[in-house]
Amino acid sequence: MDHPAVELVNTVAWRGDPSRTVDRLTGPDELRDLREVLHRLLTSVVEGARPSTSDLAAINAAALDARRRATVADDLPLRWSPDADDALGRLALQAEDLLTDAAKLATLGRCGDTDCGWFFLDTSRSHTRRWCSSADCGNRERARRHYARRRRLP
Repeated sequence: MDHPAVELVNTVAWRGDPSRTVDRLTGPDELRDLREVLHRLLTSVVEGARPSTSDLAAINAAALDARRRATVADDLPLRWSPDADDALGRLALQAEDLLTDAAKLATLGRCGDTDCGWFFLDTSRSHTRRWCSSADCGNRERARRHYARRRRLP
């Protein structure tokens, strides 16, 4: 798993295409809204575009709301502990962590398979990762190239 916020955004990629996936987010509308905001934010990062002020305001508001409900954990070292039942808040804080970490953002990529669109954090040594999954999208792309080469042969 790359990062919880990236995994949430990856549920966007095949929305509306019942032949590819089922949208398993059946929870509150706020979770879907957060997912859509994060999708737009991560897209802007990958494309080198400036994120919209409304999307930044939305993630800031969600993270602030989560911090208001967080408590200090009683184990050492002391740390903030989000409300255990607040999945939305946890995701908002994790997304904020991702979006404010230049090193992590530098590894953010998008799958090269045009039918996919998932995001990933490229932690490979050479930072040349091209697909969300080499076994899935990478294999599909390699198979396409193989069949294209075979069709060109006499």
